[in-house]
Amino acid sequence: MTDAFAAGLWCASAEARVGELDLGIVAVHLLDGSFSPTGGALLLATALTRPESRGSLTLAGRDPYDAPVINDNYLATARDRRRILEGVKLVRSLVNTPRFAGALAGELVPGDAVQGDEELLATIEAGISTYGHPTSTVPMGGPEDEWAVVDELGAVKGVARLRVVDASIMPEVPSTVTNATTIMIAEHIAHRVYGA
Repeated sequence: MTDAFAAGLWCASAEARVGELDLGIVAVHLLDGSFSPTGGALLLATALTRPESRGSLTLAGRDPYDAPVINDNYLATARDRRRILEGVKLVRSLVNTPRFAGALAGELVPGDAVQGDEELLATIEAGISTYGHPTSTVPMGGPEDEWAVVDELGAVKGVARLRVVDASIMPEVPSTVTNATTIMIAEHIAHRVYGA
């Protein structure tokens, strides 16, 4: 494979809301081949693309150079845990079909020894990672929205001449990577505020 991303599958979990594709499975070859006894590895990354769990970002103190305190709070709800477990079990069932029989030597992670929902979920929680596209820490919203930090033009409520225009103002976590959405938001606000 020459492309980093070889295939993608978007699907609805058993608990998805109407019209929601809340599970994403991506086939990538970003692993170092030395990780595998065969010299090659394929990662089938399973993502919960519409999580209901919410983390937090708070200031560590008054010093602007202090790193903020970030609590990702992944899989904090029972529903999120059930859905990611369903996604990983789906991947396992896919790779155990005849189509994959000649291409795969075995499961490296979590490995065939990990069986049962509780053990599999514990392995998922211990090894969870992120795509690195955090959003929604200062969400936009209307005047009556108690969670809104900025208005529809990125102006911080209650602070004069301060505007935030990045992925942090998205009111909900999107189910895709954020670069194109962030560019669209920035262009829209720049056009409305500055006529650019």
